[in-house]
Amino acid sequence: MKIDTSNLTVITASADISQAESTRRPLGIRRNSGCISPQSGYWQMTHPAIKHVVNVKKGEPLPWQNGYPVNWTLIGYDLKNE
Repeated sequence: MKIDTSNLTVITASADISQAESTRRPLGIRRNSGCISPQSGYWQMTHPAIKHVVNVKKGEPLPWQNGYPVNWTLIGYDLKNE
């Protein structure tokens, strides 16, 4: 008798994905320049006239803009750097 393990593999893979999703920070969180990024992803400056987006890895500080502190909002996940 042969045991088909393809279902087991699918269940394991989906469990890994749901665990990663549960540890992600929610989109829309805000941090200031110099703060450590709690989530790898795409951060957008919250300035009405400037739409600057940066990709920051988890644990790295959020950048300053021309030497000035700015506010950043998480707008997307970087799945390659999780």
